[in-house]
Amino acid sequence: MSEVRKIDNFSMRVWLETIENIVGSGGLKSILNYARLQKYIEVLPPDNDELEIPIEDYTTLARSLNELFGSKGARGLQIRAGKEFVRIGLERRSGIAKTLQIASRLVPETRRMHLVLAKWKEESEKRFPSLLYKPRIELKEEDSCFLLIDKDHPESDGILSQTPVCGIYKGILQAMMEWITGHHHKVEEIECRAMGYPVDVFRISKSTEET
Repeated sequence: MSEVRKIDNFSMRVWLETIENIVGSGGLKSILNYARLQKYIEVLPPDNDELEIPIEDYTTLARSLNELFGSKGARGLQIRAGKEFVRIGLERRSGIAKTLQIASRLVPETRRMHLVLAKWKEESEKRFPSLLYKPRIELKEEDSCFLLIDKDHPESDGILSQTPVCGIYKGILQAMMEWITGHHHKVEEIECRAMGYPVDVFRISKSTEET
């Protein structure tokens, strides 16, 4: 029997809570019915870090958002969901937040950005482990930006699109940069597997963005 890829309970729980915060309990129920994920209606995964959620549940949910709202509508919802995920995650896993804040207190802004991106890479690989790639994510630093290269992110899995689809990922990166620096930094998905690229690539600008 082939090994089944799984993600952690906490991440799936927060995704479901996040979607409910945005579209309401009735909206979440409709989405779960459409995705044939009725097992999550009023029954959230436990609030722990055990790897017990089949990755297919996550990818089905992401795919259903694209089908229900269209690529443009889904992207806005996904970015909001990613930002909300960071807010909830920092509240409920405050130990990680405190560690990052202490480590970044006396270092330049770009160093703070690097610390948070490296921690995101570590947490994402732990919570969304890949059966194919170890490491799954590569972090590169260039003169004007950071690049996150993800070889096996489930948000783009099994989707075909002419535009990038990893809005949740983008929202997470935007929110993390604002949290650690106090400023907006432009985040772009410059390559996406849904568009035919072999990996998902995110560009995080070191310069601040006017709002």
